[in-house]
Amino acid sequence: MSEPIWTADNLVHYPLIEHVHLAPDSRQFLFTARRPHLTDDISEFRRTVYLAQVAAQPVADAAPVPLTHDTSAEQPRWSPDGRQIAFIRPTPDTGKPGLWVMPADGGEPRPLTGKANGIQEAVTRFEWRPDGNAIAFLAVPHDETLAERRRAKDDAVHHQVDYAFAHLHLVDVQAATDALPPVTPLTQGRLHVFGFNWRPDGAEIALLHMPTPYIDGWPETRLATVAIPPGDVPELTDRGRVSSLGGNPHYSPDGAWIACEVGDEDLSWIWGNRVFLFPVAGGDPRILAPASDDQPFVLGWRPDSRAVYVNDQQGRGTAILALPIDGGAPHTLIPADRLITALHINAQGQIALVAEDFDAAQAVYVADLTAAQPTLQRVAQPHTAAYPDGPLPQVRLLDWQTPDGLTIEGVLYLPADYDPARDDKLPLLLHVHGGPASIFQRQFAATPYYYTPAALCERGIAVLRCNPRGSGGYGKPFRGANREDWGGGDFRDLMQGVDLVIDQGIADPDRLGIAGWSYGGFMTSWTITQTNRFKAASVGAAVTNLISFIGTADIPGFIPSYFGGEIWERRDLLLEHSPIMHAHKVQTPAIIQHGGADERVPPEQGLQYFTALKRRGVPVEMYIYPRQPHAIGEPRLLADAIRRNLDWFTAQLTTPLSP
Repeated sequence: MSEPIWTADNLVHYPLIEHVHLAPDSRQFLFTARRPHLTDDISEFRRTVYLAQVAAQPVADAAPVPLTHDTSAEQPRWSPDGRQIAFIRPTPDTGKPGLWVMPADGGEPRPLTGKANGIQEAVTRFEWRPDGNAIAFLAVPHDETLAERRRAKDDAVHHQVDYAFAHLHLVDVQAATDALPPVTPLTQGRLHVFGFNWRPDGAEIALLHMPTPYIDGWPETRLATVAIPPGDVPELTDRGRVSSLGGNPHYSPDGAWIACEVGDEDLSWIWGNRVFLFPVAGGDPRILAPASDDQPFVLGWRPDSRAVYVNDQQGRGTAILALPIDGGAPHTLIPADRLITALHINAQGQIALVAEDFDAAQAVYVADLTAAQPTLQRVAQPHTAAYPDGPLPQVRLLDWQTPDGLTIEGVLYLPADYDPARDDKLPLLLHVHGGPASIFQRQFAATPYYYTPAALCERGIAVLRCNPRGSGGYGKPFRGANREDWGGGDFRDLMQGVDLVIDQGIADPDRLGIAGWSYGGFMTSWTITQTNRFKAASVGAAVTNLISFIGTADIPGFIPSYFGGEIWERRDLLLEHSPIMHAHKVQTPAIIQHGGADERVPPEQGLQYFTALKRRGVPVEMYIYPRQPHAIGEPRLLADAIRRNLDWFTAQLTTPLSP
């Protein structure tokens, strides 16, 4: 067998596009591409900001021009008049991400934040004022008393009291350039701001805030407004609880409404939401039509203020919809025939978006959302010499009916040259997604991940990705179909998918593997306690003990939300559904991978499972990735995780490749 092209070291060079922003005149756009920066003592992903043109004719991709160099830069945004560009990158005096601005027609960037104006912590989000004279941004205010305590090593933390709250600030972009401009705080106190938007006249900002920075507090999210200028002591006008998880409020172009996602009365992690329109002048909100997944995400407004644009996950694809403000039925603008990962809509109703498909790497597209039938035009696709052009798998879309009447969708990846009439049955890896309300969609098959389909198929291993009950993209009832039943119906859905591929004569039932990260790790650690049909497993950042997870994770309400009560109320049910309590049944050899700094699923979850298998004599190895949170974010460590999975399943399921 020839040497593989899709190696771990090659995969991490994928030029991932994470942000796009369309110019006010729709003739240019900004985007960021992530690439690894590797030296003897550096291993980090860096983002470069690019400027590209929208060609008059869709004949070729634009030739992007890098605007930033050396250090990583993120979230580029045009000023409202298109004459300046702002972005986030580290400032020399703090080393933390700060706010920068530069002329759009070229020139050196200058910082807007730093020690001199009191912004010493990371800037996380920003937005230009509509007149372009100022920028609102989020950052944790500097606390000199705390800094002194840290220097003196007198910095005991009062748990769940000493939070680092992100607050809203205002900086004057037009101030003199020889010094940092003054910064005005717009919020204060014990609240955490995470999303905001300017009113078109610049006289007000709508914002979303939670009681703590912990995501677990999302049911208490509230919508508020603050007047600009704020006065001596900024005061928030409360608009009510919205119970929203992420997102931004959005003012209508005519300034009459604030569009915002509002959660339903079931304040669980299986939430559904609707788009509400809050009258700026006061009064009761208006509720717009539902989206198919019951989780619309507000993107912006039609220029005439007659509809709100939202995205809607529809099975394996992403749709862009227009919701009329009169409550009429949604109108599909961009169908769900691809995966959309980032986008921006300008004031003219033009959209720039990042899309991909199984056989198409990420690229930037533009379209006119005001047209009766918007047409996507590809305008840029970043490349890098270090990322190869290798064979892509064949893809087959599967679906099957469960005995209790659900339709389950899956994606089967097969080696590029596979011919069922000629070739023997294939080893099969079942890849289970996280969440559990995540979803497998039309992602490019060679996107770097711990279990990359293109790399596994190149080594002769078929890959099955399924969306069992509990997945997102199919509406709230489907998303909640695994409530109080982790490892029950979802396990049977997955096994039915494996059986389908075996019955089609593709998969070898004696060479099956299973892998997953987060909830996928839970399902992997659970599955090998329920069946010995799998010959190898890879358990990534897995929840293995539901009880100890509640007390150690940064989302202590997650498990009680799914299982209908606290530990002392649902003890027997939680123990029954914890893989660690069934570890005595495991015979499948496994590797375990976990981030050393994971607060979402703490490493003790993986360590418990490792210790149980080790003490039972089951072949098991564990790899801990220092500094890494729930997702591995350093290129060398990501490559290590990918490589170990490739080597593991190649060795366990097929003939090993030559070194």
